[in-house]
Amino acid sequence: MMDKTEFTAAVLAAEPTLYRVAKSMLGSEHDCADAAQQAILRAWEQLDTLRRPQYFKTWLTRILINECTAILRLRQRTAPYEPEQAEAIPAPTAADHSDLYAALLALDEKLRLPVVLYYLEGFKTREIAGMLGIPEGTVKSRLRAAREQLRKDLEGACFA
Repeated sequence: MMDKTEFTAAVLAAEPTLYRVAKSMLGSEHDCADAAQQAILRAWEQLDTLRRPQYFKTWLTRILINECTAILRLRQRTAPYEPEQAEAIPAPTAADHSDLYAALLALDEKLRLPVVLYYLEGFKTREIAGMLGIPEGTVKSRLRAAREQLRKDLEGACFA
């Protein structure tokens, strides 16, 4: 079992992955931070359930995905805000995101999350299937569908 020092080092090594996965699911910086903190706390509390320390990052990412899902569920139950308040929030400008990043965020979550985990975080399709609780073939088909959608959305961009 990991001790406190090993746990801290493993969390710090996984921190960029946690941020990118949470950002791809939640969008909001505050929600990303909340989800990551809650996932780390839950991982520490449930450290004795980690069977194979070499899969710590995969295990922690799965916990994070569960936390993000809980936040998304909570958002759905939240009462809508006043239109006047919504108008006071500045809209992002075109310079805020690259075309690729904007196209990635426009993907449906069931397509976006496998893309982030596979291409940005380097997880294998088998690991992603375990994290998301879906068959490996489904992960592969979602990656293919996401590539096709991105290709269509980015047609005419300089890197398409």
